[in-house]
This record gives sequence, structure tokens and C-alpha cells, in this order.
Amino acid sequence: MNKNLLTVVVSLMLINSVGAETLELELSKAIKLALDNNVNMQNAQEDLLQAKAQRKEAFSSALPVVSGFGQVSHSFAIGAQPMAFPVPFGVVDNNGDPLHYLSNPMDPTSTVEYYDQMGNQVGHLQQTAIRMIPLELAFGSDNTMVYGLSLTQPLFEGRVIAAIRGANVYGDLATSAADVTRLSVIENTKKAYYGVLLADKMVEVMQNSLEVMKQNLENVTALYEQGKTAEFDVIRADVQVANQTTMVSNARKMKELAYAGLKRSCGLQIEQDLVIQGELRTEIVDDLNLADLERKMISNQPLLNQLEANVKLMKENILMVKAEFMPSIALTGSYQQMKSYNDDGFDDADFNESSSLAIGINMPIFNGFGSTARVQKARADHRKSEYQQHDMKENLLLELKSIFLSIKESSRKIDAGLKGAEQAHKGVDMAQKLYQQGMASQLQVLDAQSASDQAELGLYQAYFEYNSARASLARALGEE
Repeated sequence: MNKNLLTVVVSLMLINSVGAETLELELSKAIKLALDNNVNMQNAQEDLLQAKAQRKEAFSSALPVVSGFGQVSHSFAIGAQPMAFPVPFGVVDNNGDPLHYLSNPMDPTSTVEYYDQMGNQVGHLQQTAIRMIPLELAFGSDNTMVYGLSLTQPLFEGRVIAAIRGANVYGDLATSAADVTRLSVIENTKKAYYGVLLADKMVEVMQNSLEVMKQNLENVTALYEQGKTAEFDVIRADVQVANQTTMVSNARKMKELAYAGLKRSCGLQIEQDLVIQGELRTEIVDDLNLADLERKMISNQPLLNQLEANVKLMKENILMVKAEFMPSIALTGSYQQMKSYNDDGFDDADFNESSSLAIGINMPIFNGFGSTARVQKARADHRKSEYQQHDMKENLLLELKSIFLSIKESSRKIDAGLKGAEQAHKGVDMAQKLYQQGMASQLQVLDAQSASDQAELGLYQAYFEYNSARASLARALGEE
């Protein structure tokens, strides 16, 4: 009992140690975790397995089916078969029934009539007429044992051929769908990762701003105690600290939610501690050309490949329905051993062998116009898939243009944000120096600090938008 208790305690300690371990996470590692653990990726892998299984199932329809069978039956009562047999050549009475005795004082060779002792005619010799005697005979044995093999090999089946071709197309469809899911998971993971970096920066900037405001409150309070400033400045500084504290609290909440979203995307436990390694700042690429991007997207986008496979699948569906008008030819064969015996004669009876081989053809003639209606429906589905393919292509081109413009816009925001943040930092330093020299008010210092915070947050927001747009661009171009 003590040994079991010790095992439980050690196990709990190991679990707690694993749960408390901090995971250092960079972007490439986050993407790998997402591809391994994300629920959408797991579903996509299951879809691929289903497609492979469906392909095997379709091919199995063209392979022979071999079955073994065996049966032992016992008859509690054997039914009699009514039959009629002719009376053999001989003597019958006046009613036509056979005589069981002969009593003729005359020479049987001289007459065809028979008399009894009293001289009465009792019978005659049947020479030409045939008399049928009804009987009931039972055929069969008490027990029957049979075993053997049966074979069915389709030689021609239009629906089987169409099913095999359709299964191959469905495999391509599932592969393209898995690629679409993979790119979407990577994009969402990148955005979640950049969202965490942005949340970290927001908390950092707001926390630094709060520290500056607290320091400013101390300075203003000290000046007020010396009689060098008004009480109104102290109240204003105190209100600014309270407001900034609330903003820091909200930023921390958003940070916690951002981390939870990243953990969910990576398939991690919510309780898992993370340390994010990476920066929002990145090199800006300015040589993007929309026409080149469109050609690349049309060539590589797996969603377009998925829709193309869907069009092919709908076309194969038309052929599958048309196969209902075609004949089906199959080869069938059987081999069996059968033994019939009575309850006490198993050893005396022998197995009798039988075998057969046949080719059958089934030609559909009329089924109430059902196949014609299904062909019309399949053709309508095929046209709808073509419309959907064209519409999705146009939507992807429109989305690509939107992403391209977002990248351009966020690039301009970053350029402006870098300059604005630099100037805003200088403004804070100047406002604090002027305030210490009595040449600026406390309100001007707070305004300068607020402007610096907004400029820095705007810069990080621009980097987030740029990185998110680049992640969307990679997904649109079929890249990881």
C-alpha cells in the first residue's frame, strides 16, 4: 500500500513539473506544433485516409469475390411425392386390380378368362391395356452436408469503371483540401504569434508609460509641497496614473487572450507557460508586383486545384450515372462437395463433387426514366461546380489585390511610424527638461508622453498589420 502511494505521489510530482515547464517558442516551432497538433490538420489527415480507403474500396469492386460456404441440415420428416406406376403384364380382376391367386380349371393357354370354383368369371389376362396404380414415395435422406467455394468476377461493369476513376479524382480533391487546410493553419498560427508579440509590446509600452506617469506624480507632489505648483496639477497627474493603470490592466487581459489563442492554434494546453522569442520588426519588401502575384497564385493556389478536382469529380459523376444504361457482364463459378446420409449411415455415404462455371449478362431496358433524371441532375451539378470555380477564382484575385494594398499601406504606416516615434521620444525628453526648468507645464509633459505612447503603439500596430498581410499573401500564393 505504501509503495502504491509513493508511486502516485511521484507521478503527480512529474505531472506538475511537466505542466510547470516553460516552453520557449519561436515562429518556426509554433508552426510545427500547429501542423502536428491542430485539430483542423488532424481532420484533414483523416480526410486523406478516408480518400485512400475509398480508392481501395472502388478498386475492390473490379476484383474477384471468392466465398466459402458450408451447411449441415437434418430433416425431421421427408415429404412423400405422389406418383403412378403401370400394372405389369398379368391377371387382373373385373375391376382391373391385380389378382393374388389363380384358380382356373381350364387350360390357361386356351382362354384369356379366369373362373372360380363355381364357374363364375373372376378375371382376365391383361394383354394391351395399361392400368396406372397411384403410390406415394419419399425421396431423400435424413441429413445433408455440403461445403464448397463460389467465385464472382466482374468482366464489364460501367459503374465500377466510373467509380474507380471517381475515386482517383476524389483522392486529388482530398489532397488539395489538405493543402488548403495546411496553409490556413500556418497563416492563423503566424497571425496568432504576431498578435502575442503585439500584445507584449502593448503591455510593455503602457507599463513604461505608467511608470513615467507615477514618477511625474511624485515630482508634481514634491513641487506642490514646496508651493511651486498648484493642487490642480497634482489632481491631474493622479487621474492620469489611475487611467493608465486601467489601460495597463486591459492590455494585460488582451495579452492573456492572445497567448490563449496561440496555444490553441498550436494544440497546447491553456496552462502551458510560454516565452515568445521574436520581434515584430521586420524587413520591408517593396518590390512586389500585382500581376506577377496573380500569375503565381493561379499556378500554385491549392484551393483552385481543389475546385478543379471538384469539377472533374462532378464530370465523373455524370459518367457514373450514364453507366446505368450499360450492360454488366460477370463470370460466376462454384465448386461443392455434398453428402446425403441417414442418421445411422454417415460412414456408408460418400461425398459427391459438383462444379459449374457461367457467364451472365444483365442488360437494363427500362427503369421508369430514373436514370435519365439522374443524368440531368449530375449535369446540373457539374455546371454548378464550374460556376463555383470561376467565382472562387475571381474572389481570390480580389482578395489578393486587397492583401497587396494592405501590404503597401502598412509599409507606408511603418515608414511614418518610425519617424513619428522618433520625434515623439524627443518631444518627451524636451518636455521633461523644460518642465524641470519651469518653462513648460505638467500638462504639456503628459501630452508629450501620451503622444509618444500613441506613436509607439501605432508603429507596432503597423508592423503587426504588415506581418499579418504577408502571412495572408503566403497563403494566397500557396506558400508556407
